[in-house]
Amino acid sequence: MRTYKLIFILAIDALDYELVKKLNLKNLKQLEYNKIEVPINEKLGVPISADVWASFLIGKNISVNLQSSSNLINFLLKIPYAFNIDSRVGFGLKIKKMLKKFGISFPARFKGLNQKTFFDYTNSKEINVPYYSFDHSTFDLGYKYNNEKISINQLIKGLKSIYEDRKKQFINQLNSVEDTNVIVAYMHVIDYLQHILFMRASKIEQYYIDLDDYVSVLKRQVKDSFGEVIFIIVSDHGFDFDKGTHSMMGFYSSNTHLIPRPKKITDFYGIILDFVKKSNGLSSS
Repeated sequence: MRTYKLIFILAIDALDYELVKKLNLKNLKQLEYNKIEVPINEKLGVPISADVWASFLIGKNISVNLQSSSNLINFLLKIPYAFNIDSRVGFGLKIKKMLKKFGISFPARFKGLNQKTFFDYTNSKEINVPYYSFDHSTFDLGYKYNNEKISINQLIKGLKSIYEDRKKQFINQLNSVEDTNVIVAYMHVIDYLQHILFMRASKIEQYYIDLDDYVSVLKRQVKDSFGEVIFIIVSDHGFDFDKGTHSMMGFYSSNTHLIPRPKKITDFYGIILDFVKKSNGLSSS
């Protein structure tokens, strides 16, 4: 029987199950992997990050006010203008009407939650997690782009820089962790890049391959720092590359078999608390 000392969760916004499977990215797939159900926003008909990550943290499906907590949708929906989509007809017109309907403003921010999360019941560390220490750098970059302060090329360059900085941040902050049984690190950039580059499949695939390589490095660092660790990867939704929008299912993987096997993103709340309650942690053969 193997005893685990810590759960490390790498939360990646919009990591797509189908693309991970297509590219056979073994570090992202790990031993156990599958699609997971996520809450669907009733007004938009797709999952949105604000709702899903709040539900993940709290352990039940909740809807977060779009105007105050998910203003990123304005940026995400406006990206197709970079491809010269006419705002007077078709998809472009739908975007324009949706923006007007929701009156979404900038700069985007994850507001605080008024309910307790699993962080309140565990000795845990969060790294750049929504509703906690998320630095909103991706949102602020999108704000500049939408206000025509930077070009689309500058936007992409800025997102690449944030991506590289985030990879370093996760590893560097491992050195400051003590008396911890849960660590959650969140990466948002992949979602933004897919909204921009969804018509360029090879570019997206390059990021997935790089991310797969990075996960291998991160897992070694985590194991060196903490010993045997349950390493979980989870995403709030995938991506529909035909439509350029969020897909309906999330993704998870684990380096060991989870008990119970999660079917919904809210299931991780119970898995985490159960792990913390057991003095020997979760075990597997």
